[in-house]
Amino acid sequence: MNPCKLKEPKVIDNALLEKCIKDQGPKGEAGRLAEIEKIPLEDVTEIRLEFLNILRIDHLWVLTSLTKLNLNNNLLEKIENLESLVNLTELNLSFNKIAKIENLDELRNLEKLSLYDNEITVLENMDTLTKLTVFSIGRNKIDDLDNILYLRRFGNLKSLNLVGNPCAEDEDFRLFIAVFLPQLVYYEYKLIYESERELGHETFSAKLRALLEKEEKEREITAIKEQELADAELHASSFVEYLNTRHLFDSLFANDTDGMNLMKIGEDAQEFYDEYEENFIELCKQIFENGQQQYILRKTEQDQFLKCVEDANKDNQDESIKHMEIFLEKKAILFLKIKNVQNQLNSNEINYDEFIDKCDVFVVEYDEMLHEVWKALMKLELELYEQMEEVNQTFEHNITELVNNFIESSQAFFTQIRELEVSYAENIGDLATKFQTNANLNEEIEVPAVLKPLMADKDLLHNALATSHDMHMQIIDAREDTLISNAKDWLNDLIDDLNTNEIKRNRGKVLEINHFLEIQRQEFEDLNKEYAPDLEDDVIALE
Repeated sequence: MNPCKLKEPKVIDNALLEKCIKDQGPKGEAGRLAEIEKIPLEDVTEIRLEFLNILRIDHLWVLTSLTKLNLNNNLLEKIENLESLVNLTELNLSFNKIAKIENLDELRNLEKLSLYDNEITVLENMDTLTKLTVFSIGRNKIDDLDNILYLRRFGNLKSLNLVGNPCAEDEDFRLFIAVFLPQLVYYEYKLIYESERELGHETFSAKLRALLEKEEKEREITAIKEQELADAELHASSFVEYLNTRHLFDSLFANDTDGMNLMKIGEDAQEFYDEYEENFIELCKQIFENGQQQYILRKTEQDQFLKCVEDANKDNQDESIKHMEIFLEKKAILFLKIKNVQNQLNSNEINYDEFIDKCDVFVVEYDEMLHEVWKALMKLELELYEQMEEVNQTFEHNITELVNNFIESSQAFFTQIRELEVSYAENIGDLATKFQTNANLNEEIEVPAVLKPLMADKDLLHNALATSHDMHMQIIDAREDTLISNAKDWLNDLIDDLNTNEIKRNRGKVLEINHFLEIQRQEFEDLNKEYAPDLEDDVIALE
């Protein structure tokens, strides 16, 4: 074979995968049998795609059971197309040309990861790899010592290799690792001794103290955010999530640089802002409180409805069971009569013609029993269906009225918020215009640096004020629209579910009744085949 052809770049395809599986499979007789049976690609658990000049990771989605993958010594420049390998526990991407850690989010079971000898500069995008225990990323281009602190989040990490990175050249680097990554047991595959940790604490005591304080603050912030998210999820049922905080007000100025810069005009501007902030947040809280109150009303209405439905279903089910129990009692008596008649025939107490006549009577009687219980059960189901239809309509009317009341009251609050925004925009606009005029007439007035571009041009100031106001109005309108659409969507889904569930319940009940009757027919047929086989045609007539 031409040796140059061996060095040609390759892509991953079925042929390559099957060849590697064959080459790496069992040898001898076991290998011959494996080749005949051909292991399905989705059952393969390990594969080595090494020294193959592979340019791009692709076509591995077929290996859904893969737990160990070696792609080392190739020409890879990017980590990609691994999201389907959710069972992967070991991944080797060493000796490639990878510049960025990425696209590993779905590999949550990964325990061993090697990125040795690549071109990586930053440790990142590994947050989901919580089971990671062994990480080799030596001979890369990581030079920021603080970036190593990213690894503190991996509580299961026991072994780390960073040799050959610029950051690892410091003579105290091993001590740094020992202190700042306390979960590690091995560094460069050598045991970290307690004496190294103690010396590291002495060397980096100030930095460690500052880091721990920073992490504590971050944990507090994270806890607050997580609580806000939990509250938001809870409050989402009332459609007023985050409105009990300053979240909406802060969002007005989050991307409004000019609007915030105008606060530099002076105390008057700050007073307008403070007043606007106070009144705005107060109205948001009123929307929130109203939302909670309205939620309680809707929840009460819904609970009463569900209780009513539950009671009606239970009463109907109890009544149905009574009819079925009466039928089963009659059936037991009838079946006993059939057995007695058979015994009379066997003991020659009656002749065969008399036996047939009696059985014909039993067939008619059983047919009437089935028809009566069917009528009774279907009558009960029809009554329940009509009752549920009326109850659903009443509930739909009541809950719709409650939702509409909530929307209307919320709209009234949002109208007041918009009025606040209009008033604030007018006040800050008048103040900014006066400040601009005075600044242009009196050069002694000191204009803050961030305001100089705005104050130098009247049109520019006017546009900035208009843009700020429009942005605020859009955010307010968007939050109102979100509240309204969420409430209406919830209502529509609720009503659709009511109707859908009732149709399913009704169909299920009818099927249940027919299934019950079918079983009774089958039992009667089986009994007659056993005791009166000549009556099969009569039994079929029952169907």
